[in-house]
Amino acid sequence: MSRVLEKYSIHGGKCHVFQRPNSPFWWVGLHHQGKYIRTSTKQIVKLEAEKFASKWYFKKLNEIDTGEIINEKITFEKVKNQALIHYQGLVERGVRSAITLEGIQSILQSRVAPYFDKMHIQKIDNTTWHEFKDYILKKYPQSKRGTLHQYKNAVRVVLNEAYRRGYIKFLPVFKDEYSSENNPRPWFNPSEYKKLHIAIRNHAEKLKYDRRMYANALELYDYVIFATNTGMRVGELQNLRFSDVKIAVEKVDVKKNKDLENWSWNKKESGWEFLYINNIKGKRGTGTCRSYYGAVSAFLRICERRGIKNPDTSNEKLFLVHHRIMFNVILERLGLKYSNDNPPAKRDFVSLRATYICFRLLSGVPVYEVATNCRTSVDMIEKSYARLLSGRMMQNINRTITIQSWE
Repeated sequence: MSRVLEKYSIHGGKCHVFQRPNSPFWWVGLHHQGKYIRTSTKQIVKLEAEKFASKWYFKKLNEIDTGEIINEKITFEKVKNQALIHYQGLVERGVRSAITLEGIQSILQSRVAPYFDKMHIQKIDNTTWHEFKDYILKKYPQSKRGTLHQYKNAVRVVLNEAYRRGYIKFLPVFKDEYSSENNPRPWFNPSEYKKLHIAIRNHAEKLKYDRRMYANALELYDYVIFATNTGMRVGELQNLRFSDVKIAVEKVDVKKNKDLENWSWNKKESGWEFLYINNIKGKRGTGTCRSYYGAVSAFLRICERRGIKNPDTSNEKLFLVHHRIMFNVILERLGLKYSNDNPPAKRDFVSLRATYICFRLLSGVPVYEVATNCRTSVDMIEKSYARLLSGRMMQNINRTITIQSWE
């Protein structure tokens, strides 16, 4: 004879205690957003099962309030699309960079989305991140730390959108084994920088037979000069327009700047010319900067080459092409692609910004002024740039005074 099933409700009918066929235990369940959540009480005695059910019910109410109860309709793919739409709005308002958005889209589409898309947004936590990282390292063993960091940031963009919309009640923290300390940015010392200049100029001369390639090489030459005299980021340079740049003049005490005695460019009767650049759009939003004197000649050459008569009213981009391939070929040819550090660090366009920062620090410019002009923090300057220069910057470390007595 089959056993008769029994079912009854507690807490105003919102929690159900019941029996199931082929199970000796009582069960407990409740309805939430079209889903029936249930579990076994592991109790045979009805009274004990009811005590368990009551505790379980209040625990589930708390999980619902904190967002731990999952709504299966909200997937990573859905939130990803919402996040990209929101980020596009930030780009249109000038809060974020279009280059950064393109990078996030590319990273999400490459390896992140295929792994996470069907996953529920609330199931993504530190464990999920490490499972994904293990998967990537197994399938692509050569993946670098920087690449993994880009994947992590792309996932965070989606999680931030989920938090903004209330899909999750807190943001998971991804903890990695490696130290979070910033690596020093490789730069070009003065002799390497001079070597690079000469090589790019000679490379352009060899391309005179091809009008387009010759123009690209000349633009790369001016790009390098402009970047190392402004410290602007790669994305900021790509967004820069002629109308964002103004030529200004300042008085310079040559006695305090003896190195300027060897230079004649951009010197006027009223002072030395420099560039004041505003509306800089990059990863930190919109900012300004004041260039070093060498940027003026590069800017004027670009205006002349492009036929820009009135740069103040031109919204054309200052740089037309991203010459990464040509730049890397020249670096490889010169043996400058990797620094002489241990271990060697790979150089790219970011090294031009690092060169500007290092040159300014070695010239005795206060680190706060360098950080402000580069739209970054003093902490970032000290961790990523000044570490490489500590011995050269401490010009007063061996200062000696006459000691009257050693007693």
